[in-house]
Amino acid sequence: MILSLRESLQDCKDTLASCQTEVEAAKSEIQKWRSVFEKESFIPPGMTPEPKFLVSYLLNLRSSEESLREQFERAKKKESAFIVTFAKREQEIAELKFGTLELNSSRRQCR
Repeated sequence: MILSLRESLQDCKDTLASCQTEVEAAKSEIQKWRSVFEKESFIPPGMTPEPKFLVSYLLNLRSSEESLREQFERAKKKESAFIVTFAKREQEIAELKFGTLELNSSRRQCR
C-alpha cells in the first residue's frame, strides 16, 4: 500500500513538473506576443495589449480587408466594362475611317 502511494505520489510530482514546464513555456509565449504587440503603432501609448482590444482590432482589420476586396472586385469589373467599351469605340472609329476612305474614293471617281 505504501509503495503504491509512493509511486502515485511520484507520478503526481512528475505530472506537476511537466505542467509547470508547460506553464512556463506558455508564459514565455504570451510575453513574446505581448512585447511584439506593445511595439505596434495601433496600440495607444500607455495601453497594454489586452486580448479584447486585440481581438477587436483584428476583427476591424478583417472587415477592412473584406471591404477592400469587394472594392477591388468592383473596380476590376468596371475596368473590364471600360475595356469592352473602349474596344467598341475603337471598332467604331475604324469603321468610320474606312467609311470616310470609301466616300473619298467614291467622290474622286465621280469627278
